[in-house]
Amino acid sequence: MTGFWTLLGPDFSGKSTVLNRLHTEHDWHVVSYDDRYLESAPLIRRLREMWIADAFAWSGRRYTPELVLAVLHPIVLHLRDELARAADLERVVVDSYYYKLLSKCALLGLEDSEMFAAWRSFPQPEGVIYLDVSPETAWQRSEGGLRINPFEHFGARPTRDGFLRLQGELRGALLKEASELPLTVLDADAPPRTVLDQVLAALGTRAER
Repeated sequence: MTGFWTLLGPDFSGKSTVLNRLHTEHDWHVVSYDDRYLESAPLIRRLREMWIADAFAWSGRRYTPELVLAVLHPIVLHLRDELARAADLERVVVDSYYYKLLSKCALLGLEDSEMFAAWRSFPQPEGVIYLDVSPETAWQRSEGGLRINPFEHFGARPTRDGFLRLQGELRGALLKEASELPLTVLDADAPPRTVLDQVLAALGTRAER
């Protein structure tokens, strides 16, 4: 029993909202590389910011894919290390774990079989809760592409087609990555309160097993 769960989903699935409410309203310990959870890890915050804005954006031009993945690796290690530090806590949920980063990298042409094998060797969660949202809904939530970054779409420039195609393929890749784990798929097109209630129910059900 690893004692932690993973909340997973494509971009703009509402994960951040759910995680924030789990943390503030229901006393769950959240492991994430989002800024609000990195106050004690400024190195990881800066790496994450620079990875998307510089390393990934210039992959294959200014930087080799090998270097780009090497810079991403410490961010994934941070998730693993934070989970280890939280081993004695009862309510722990990790934001996407390595599953989303690995899946996106593979889809976008960043491959390192040895590194990916190392990530897959990390402790696995009790279960995965997948927030399922359609690419079209995700596009609407992105304000028609105004909020997306280079790691969220195919192509050199953000377009509706590039975003929809990546999000559609990402769904299959994420579900495949989690296919050997206890998996709960929830409709994240539902209202936020409904989604949160369903997540809490899924976490409660898993905890009782």
